[in-house]
Amino acid sequence: MSRNPDPKHGRWILPLIIGTMVVLTYTFVTSLDPSTDVDGSEDGRDEPPFPTTPTSTTTTLPAEFSSFLVTLDVFEAQATSFEDEVDRINQAWEARSITFQDARNELVDLQATVALWEDEIADASDVPAPLAESHVALVVASEDLSAAVEDIVLGLEAPDDGTLRRIAVEQFRSEIADVLGAIDEIRVAADAAAEPGPVEDTDETGTTSGDTIDT
Repeated sequence: MSRNPDPKHGRWILPLIIGTMVVLTYTFVTSLDPSTDVDGSEDGRDEPPFPTTPTSTTTTLPAEFSSFLVTLDVFEAQATSFEDEVDRINQAWEARSITFQDARNELVDLQATVALWEDEIADASDVPAPLAESHVALVVASEDLSAAVEDIVLGLEAPDDGTLRRIAVEQFRSEIADVLGAIDEIRVAADAAAEPGPVEDTDETGTTSGDTIDT
């Protein structure tokens, strides 16, 4: 049985996360409205022959909301990468393309990375006040992820036919789904909080509709 020449794939998780953060931040910055020249064109250039309106809804939200939603995009990308990494390690071990020790080491490294990620979510400092409750729900949804990876390690070590490991992998996927669901709920809460309140009509005397005038 040949060994993978570089089994430590877990070492690429953090660089990938950093790269994701850079890309998302760049996308957010470039989606902002460019400066307009006096002749009405953007930076004095002619209009390009393709739409330039960003598809993201974050630019229509208050600045503090938009900033946090970019952070939220990073959290979502990281959660997805953790699920992909668990699947990769599990499938590699199922195929016996990596050794038991390599699989265990990579899972242990992933568990440590996920634990740090849980702390980052809990310690997020740019949460707008209207989204605080939804953020707490995200913290609760994510706080068991590292423990779920530990269960996969224990399943890998179990002297059975792999059933415990497979169950633990499915449980981890379920935990990730809960995290992604909590992230979606924050986006919904952000849209709701950013909606303008109802505007009351006034008549010509300046009296709000429904009020009575004492005579």
